[in-house]
Amino acid sequence: MQLREQKNVTDPSLEMADELMAKHMPKQALNVYLKSMLKQSGNMKCHLGASKAYRELEEYNKAIKHLETAKKLAAFDYEVYFELGLNHLLSDDYERACKNFRKTIKLNPDFLYAQIQLAITHELMDEQIMAYSIYEKIIEEAPDYILAHHHKAGLLMSLGNFEDAAREFFEILKIDDTYAKAYLGLGICFDKLEKYTNAVRFYKKYIVANKDSEAVKSIASRMIDIVSATKERVNCPLRIAK
Repeated sequence: MQLREQKNVTDPSLEMADELMAKHMPKQALNVYLKSMLKQSGNMKCHLGASKAYRELEEYNKAIKHLETAKKLAAFDYEVYFELGLNHLLSDDYERACKNFRKTIKLNPDFLYAQIQLAITHELMDEQIMAYSIYEKIIEEAPDYILAHHHKAGLLMSLGNFEDAAREFFEILKIDDTYAKAYLGLGICFDKLEKYTNAVRFYKKYIVANKDSEAVKSIASRMIDIVSATKERVNCPLRIAK
């Protein structure tokens, strides 16, 4: 039997559940969504909300079950397909993830984050060329969308192309010079390129911009190693060939 969304039925508790989700309290939110569902099983928002709570709790199969119900209630709601894509991606079902992200983009071509997730899925499928082309397309349409530049740079780094990755990080800093992850990316790129003076310079910039990062300790340790190695090379006596 085809489910139909119950329209004109509102439950104030849904707003409370959404607030709990915003406070990162998925267990409490889930209880409210499920109770609301008992009153109005045909309300798509109940199923969509419950799916988000289950996703946060890493219960992806349960999330997908509610999203399949939500899809029957609202076949043209792009958010339902996006959530399906995320849950299939988190379940390592990349084919279904791609299918749902593409449906999301078809329904809402301006949803750039869905395009990012599609590209990430292709990366995980070892389809780097496809992923790269998606990042390029996003940047062409939205040159200031930092996330696309960041993921493109990450892909280039994974391919060992640190020079082009560094250029991408510099593009990010042209858009927003407070974007700390770009400094870290540049530090790593110059480190890999054995341009240690520049590497230390950008590692320092990252630490100053992001003092509370968990990565600071390991970055500081790497900087010490670089400086120590540099001093050893400087202090090493010249060997004259006989």
